[in-house]
Amino acid sequence: MNHKLLLIIFFISSYTLCSQETDSIRNNNIYEKIYSDKLDTEREITIQLPRDYNVDEKKHYPVFIVFDGDYLFEIVSGNVDYMSFWGDIPEAIVVGINQIDSRYNDTSVIDNINFTPISSTANFFEFVSQELIPYINKNYRTTKFRVAVGHERTANFINFFIIKKVPIMNGYIVVSPKFTKQMKKYLAQYLISSSHNIYYYISTSNEDYKSISEDVLDFNQRLDSLNNKNIHYKFQNLETPSHYTLPAYTIPYSIEDMFSIYKDINRVEYDSIILKLKTSPVRYLEEKYEKIKDHFGVIKEISINDFIAVEQYIDETEKFNFFKDLAKLATNKYRETILPSYYMGRFYEETGNPEKAMHIYRSAYNMDDIAGITKEYLLQRADAIADSYGY
Repeated sequence: MNHKLLLIIFFISSYTLCSQETDSIRNNNIYEKIYSDKLDTEREITIQLPRDYNVDEKKHYPVFIVFDGDYLFEIVSGNVDYMSFWGDIPEAIVVGINQIDSRYNDTSVIDNINFTPISSTANFFEFVSQELIPYINKNYRTTKFRVAVGHERTANFINFFIIKKVPIMNGYIVVSPKFTKQMKKYLAQYLISSSHNIYYYISTSNEDYKSISEDVLDFNQRLDSLNNKNIHYKFQNLETPSHYTLPAYTIPYSIEDMFSIYKDINRVEYDSIILKLKTSPVRYLEEKYEKIKDHFGVIKEISINDFIAVEQYIDETEKFNFFKDLAKLATNKYRETILPSYYMGRFYEETGNPEKAMHIYRSAYNMDDIAGITKEYLLQRADAIADSYGY
């Protein structure tokens, strides 16, 4: 073997090793096998952790449990990673269950009287509820908010988690479900009367299997009169996706909508809710973030964008007294910045005490700038007041 050939082999080998190492670093998935006493066998799971999971060891995350993980996992994990990267949803842990060789036994062995799981399906239900979820909670930092995702048979199966007295999951993404007998009745009764906070998404399409599409449409009709403030129910009947491509369309929509309150205030929220408020916009902002914590178990700091949205409301409606409350909130959240001084100065400037506003603006010289609001800008406002009033 000549010298040039050895060099070529060396560089190819080095490149391959580097590529493998890079893939290992970029691939945040964990592949595990869990032995189940309930199933008397091992089950394969795939876990995707948030990108910054190891950065903050006090942070906890909602969990997605993905059934049919052998083909749905990437759809869910990719969308969770992408949306959380842009801050539209909280970071989350995604767990996929491989069912490629056990799908029917896991989900479709039902008794002929009550039409509830028996035998292998009852065992699989207990595996998820009594072994898998405790395992994830023990080994990873989770919140109590869990989302189940399923397609066809597994979409029907995850409904058994909701009709328990205390639902095991909080969110359900039910794509093209192959309903078992009585499931539509059980489920409709539960959703109409439940006192638990549930997010429920169901979908079909005009190109879905006819029997499935008709069942889903009938189920949606049963919920036409749904008037339960605890249930966040969304139905999709799309035009063109097939039974097999439907998950790629409806899962992203469902995830985004489920966590819609987590987003910063956008134009739709501003126009449809904030501009129509009869109460304090500052209190609305506080309640928005309290609800994020209560529903999803995550703590999100009030964003500067949301402060600015409330500021815009106050300016547009000329309800300047709210600047004082906004300044107090800014003091709690951004004490080391000039934001509290800016809003308190705005309060005094707009309510007839420009001299006090001027002093407050000038006193912020040792605070940090934030979100385009600078010390120079506050000094300009102070100088403008001095010039106007001869201070």
